[in-house]
Amino acid sequence: MAATAASDGGGTTSSRAVLARICVEMEEILTLAGAAGEAAGLEAERILGVLREGGDVTGAQGDLHRLLRRVGVAAGLNGITRGAGVGGLPAVRGHPVAPPVLVCPVGRCSRAVLLDDPPQVPRECRLHAQRLRRLDSPA
Repeated sequence: MAATAASDGGGTTSSRAVLARICVEMEEILTLAGAAGEAAGLEAERILGVLREGGDVTGAQGDLHRLLRRVGVAAGLNGITRGAGVGGLPAVRGHPVAPPVLVCPVGRCSRAVLLDDPPQVPRECRLHAQRLRRLDSPA
């Protein structure tokens, strides 16, 4: 995965977005890798460990992309994502204060979940096994 513009410390803008997608789809990633055999499942766990520890994020994302392609997901990381609950803060028209949102508990990805999102939208960081933290707009 090529990096784009720099962000506020937790990696590039694109790597933060990819981490958010990995968080949302982690169960599916592990299921797909595990179905391909023990070696693929162990490789997925190793890669996710690198991402948890904040190691070479870009390299780990590339490794995960290639692993997913090897296990049958032709588009790699792009093929497992649906985008639900992922992305930056939504635009708020006609109101200067953004609504409170739930964000990455360790501040490493761009994932944001609105408090009124449907209950099926995960409210936890699957990569770090922590609940998303609430972020309120400054008053």
